[in-house]
Amino acid sequence: MNLIKKEKERSKKYMLKVDDDGLVELTEDNVARVEAMISTDSKYKNMTNASVKDTSGYWGSELKEILFNKVEKTSDGHDYEEIVGELIKKIDAENSTHLNSHKSTTKFKIDDVKGIKNVKERILEIDKRDLEEFLKHPKDTGYELINIINNPVPGENHHFSFATKFCHYACLYLFDNEYADNFSIYDNVLEKALPKYVKKYLNEEVSFSKEDYGKYIDCIDRLRNKLKEGDKEKNLEKQEISRNGLDHLIWYFHK
Repeated sequence: MNLIKKEKERSKKYMLKVDDDGLVELTEDNVARVEAMISTDSKYKNMTNASVKDTSGYWGSELKEILFNKVEKTSDGHDYEEIVGELIKKIDAENSTHLNSHKSTTKFKIDDVKGIKNVKERILEIDKRDLEEFLKHPKDTGYELINIINNPVPGENHHFSFATKFCHYACLYLFDNEYADNFSIYDNVLEKALPKYVKKYLNEEVSFSKEDYGKYIDCIDRLRNKLKEGDKEKNLEKQEISRNGLDHLIWYFHK
């Protein structure tokens, strides 16, 4: 066996574990492997790093300083309006959500509708105390922040996937406790892949739409609870996985 083949053989012990149906196993160990992959991937590793300027992580830390220190400007000299705008731009760019795309219609020209501008205006209309409440207690408020961000003006696309990502990352940057994991991301990969895991672990046939985030995250949490309980009959060991970890694991495996 040559050296290349030896290296490939050794690499097998670091691969994600997959079941007989070709699905990645939902385990704490697999989540840890994916987190390690993401943290060393040049495309993603700096996104959430607050010390790296021109990232959502940096602007998220600026938002935290504004909201929790109740100051007009941060120590870096940024005010609330600038921070919200830059955070939207960075999350949009890092996640390729294309806020500035528009509906294909002759009634509206490309310059007529600017998603980034409109989303920024909608968020700035929210009282800062309400914004914090929407992020801390999303279920109690009917996921109102997602509804606000996703609500387009005529000619503007819906921004459902971006809305879930904005809420997810805002919580991640603002909170150090359980609130940091309040939102699961919704995207095309999870929309297609998640039902396969719901079928395997919960024995349910489901489909998801961009109109019902409550159903989507409820399904995710029931799946997480099932993993936490384990299942002796199915030889499933107890696994405690965050919403973030579950998102990353399924998304990374199926993307």
